[in-house]
Amino acid sequence: MNASAGNLLAAIDIGSSAIRMDIAEARPDGTLHILDSLKKGVQLGRDAFTEGHISEESIRAACEALRSFKKVLDTYGVVRYRAVATSAVRESSNSETFLDRILMSTGLDVEVIDGQEENRLTYAAVVEYLKGKPELAGEKILMVEVGGGSADVTLLNGPEPIQSGTFALGSLRLQADVGRGAGSHEQQMRLLKRNIAGLLSNIKRSVSLKEAANFVAIGGDVRFAARVLKGPEGQSGTALIPREKFIEFADSAARFTTEGLVKKYSLSYVDAETLVPALLTYAQLLKETQAKSVIVSQATIRTGMLQDMLPSEQGKRIRRLTGQILSAARSLGRRYQYDEGHAERVRELSVLLFDELRAEHRLNDDHRLYLQVAALLHDIGIFVNPRGHHKHSFYLIANSGLFGLRQRELEVIAHIARYHRRALPQRTHTAYVALERDERTLVSKLAAILRVANALDKEHLPKVADLRILHEGDQIVLVAPNLSDLTMDRTALAGRSDFFSEVFGKRIVLREASAAT
Repeated sequence: MNASAGNLLAAIDIGSSAIRMDIAEARPDGTLHILDSLKKGVQLGRDAFTEGHISEESIRAACEALRSFKKVLDTYGVVRYRAVATSAVRESSNSETFLDRILMSTGLDVEVIDGQEENRLTYAAVVEYLKGKPELAGEKILMVEVGGGSADVTLLNGPEPIQSGTFALGSLRLQADVGRGAGSHEQQMRLLKRNIAGLLSNIKRSVSLKEAANFVAIGGDVRFAARVLKGPEGQSGTALIPREKFIEFADSAARFTTEGLVKKYSLSYVDAETLVPALLTYAQLLKETQAKSVIVSQATIRTGMLQDMLPSEQGKRIRRLTGQILSAARSLGRRYQYDEGHAERVRELSVLLFDELRAEHRLNDDHRLYLQVAALLHDIGIFVNPRGHHKHSFYLIANSGLFGLRQRELEVIAHIARYHRRALPQRTHTAYVALERDERTLVSKLAAILRVANALDKEHLPKVADLRILHEGDQIVLVAPNLSDLTMDRTALAGRSDFFSEVFGKRIVLREASAAT
């Protein structure tokens, strides 16, 4: 083989209906060249979505498939890989046993990822395509991937995600629900469409589908539709299928039983079983948009995983997505009718303090972003009830599924926002104590900064750019120019700065420029 083992990467996706692996070469110019792709149909979701756990038979099948994948990895000499499991394993009561069996059987260490990470990887796989389409820059795009257990749905404004979520609308899950019912094929299809319509209402509450002028579809089932409808041009690259043509194809496929699809299209039984639920889901989502066609992308979650592993991308996940994450946070704030001006001023003050205190807190730019998100969203709980709104903000942030952030990161951010007012972190706060020690320390440092920034946000204060910070012994002095009476501001600051002094060992004071030394 021409590729050096050091340049080889592998991505393994343990999905609800199949286990897949891509092996790629990382080229010097930062691009990826796929060397091999493997797939083994193992329907973990059939067990997970009906019985709540993965059966012994399915565990054995998964281990066998992954042992064969491991032999291929060893043949190529691949050392760097990432293996992930999604909704079927995530929702199984015996997921830890499943992962341990795989590790013992194959030596492969598998990571169970949450819906937010699935969504981010899907976006990462498509973003290069979007960059090459300047005509889409000013339009809303709905990006959809229907998997076996869930559907990832993201609304983009050009390349910027503004709303996203992972929903229990997977093809295998839907097929399992229909399979429980009796009746003819026509009755089952009516039940399937009714189930999709019911789940669609949940998506519409989180994502503004009707704003989308374009529809980008990802996934094996929609790629199959492209091959049938577009011929050779649907085999690689990106296919464009007219709206009505795609809807008609989904409806026509629904007239066939699983056995009929196997015979007509020479599909495996596993692929045929989930094809119709997936296509009908894409079609129903498409109908909710203004899109005139379906853009079928060849990208996969594995593409996103491989891109993450490129040497040039190591450690840059959050930094690369900072703009998108902040955009998604602002969109979430607007959904809960937040005070955008206040939120932005608190964010700017928080960043100013964070940057000036780097020597004291020794945190990194990922943590800087956590602080910004918490600052933007700290008051969204007012939408639920102004009384105790910090607690409501905690719940809304922790359960937001905010684009680009993993669930654990959202929980940390939710804690930072929760402690922007009232009670300080305490051992009696169960959720806080459940955090790791370093996470609790991080929350304390950032919440202390946020409390000060929130106390300092007064509309008559000068712009953040005009403020100066001085370090004077055990004091941090915030200098406000052209102001003579800071009595009210000092009072507000005094009530919120005790925690800052406790965490950083320094007092923070406000001083007018004329008195500054």
